[in-house]
Amino acid sequence: MEAVFIRKERSFWIIMLVIGIIGFAIAAITVPDNGGHAFDQWAHDGLTEWRSEGLTSFLKWMSVLGSTAVIVAITLLAAAWFGYRHGWRYSGMLIGSVLAGYLLNTLLKNLFGRVRPGSAWELTADGASFPSGNAMLGMVMFGMIIVILLKESRWSGWLKSVISVLVALLIVLMGASRIYFHVHYISDVLAGYSAGLIVISAALLLAGIRGRKKGAYS
Repeated sequence: MEAVFIRKERSFWIIMLVIGIIGFAIAAITVPDNGGHAFDQWAHDGLTEWRSEGLTSFLKWMSVLGSTAVIVAITLLAAAWFGYRHGWRYSGMLIGSVLAGYLLNTLLKNLFGRVRPGSAWELTADGASFPSGNAMLGMVMFGMIIVILLKESRWSGWLKSVISVLVALLIVLMGASRIYFHVHYISDVLAGYSAGLIVISAALLLAGIRGRKKGAYS
């Protein structure tokens, strides 16, 4: 039964990897040479209609949550906790995944060189726009954290489900904040999610291969 579960888990992450690659490819192929396309404008207009003082304050915090400093801090704290509670291999997986995500994001930004929207407000951001670093690194970090927790924690099934939904909502809100303040197009954010999914899937598949060779990770 364990071997069947392991094969199913590996198949799942292979499917997630393919979905991530396809999602990013679509976003990359459709990136306009200048500005955003109709879908980008539609998302920006839709969120503009929701502007309010309360929502602006809330989404500012969501945007800060995806900043490099906060990502690094949460990653190191979570890695230390996982190392203490579940083994240092999980710490390495988390730190390695986030680092790989950062390096890949930097590479992709330099490769595409997409200019950010010109109508940003409340927040300032520099560097290229595609893909969104906040969305990508938030996806990688929180995604890996929840995967490790679901795999190793002894929480009940309903609690795991609730936490998974809350973390997913957090990731979505982090991306939405970048669109709300128009420091990114929605296509940047979706590309960031897709690239983040690629990193998570590849990291878990690689960890599974190395673990089977060493008998340490299934």
